[in-house]
Amino acid sequence: MQFKNRKLSLWFVAMVIGVFFVVFYFINSSFYINGNDEESIIQTIQSLNLFEDCSIEIVEIKDIGEERLVAFLSNNLPAYIHFNKDKFGNYKWRSAEKKEEPLSHFLISLSNGLEEDYHNLLFLTIATIDNEIPKMELGVNQHVFLEEFVLNKNSATWTEMPKEEKHLTYSYKYYDRNDKLIENED
Repeated sequence: MQFKNRKLSLWFVAMVIGVFFVVFYFINSSFYINGNDEESIIQTIQSLNLFEDCSIEIVEIKDIGEERLVAFLSNNLPAYIHFNKDKFGNYKWRSAEKKEEPLSHFLISLSNGLEEDYHNLLFLTIATIDNEIPKMELGVNQHVFLEEFVLNKNSATWTEMPKEEKHLTYSYKYYDRNDKLIENED
């Protein structure tokens, strides 16, 4: 009789320990939920040294495969944050960057293993309300992409980069409201 009780006790202890580990693993993973909704995205952004004590305005959220890209303004300056989805379906931040110009560009490297419809590089352009350039021509090797921006409005434009080439060369041409080329000051 004692042997049976001892065996039951061991099974009970093993089950309690197993349940404890499962609950701990689940609770521990839930502390890292930082890109699942707009509120947690803003909290995550403001927790980064680069964006401490900054006002944050989400411009656009874009989901591509298992990744989430968020274009936003940090104290009215263009920025983005990149999240990856974990095995629980929660988003963890991967990288972030900000720039100083009212029309700013970011080249974002996406993870491998994406669906065939998506490219590994994404070119993000964020225009702030202060942007005065309504049109841009982006040259990538032999490809040309024409991007238009609504003036007096914060916006994000996403351009998939050509995947078939190993080396990419970029060129920009900016146009004013009358479609006249704006000369580069370089």
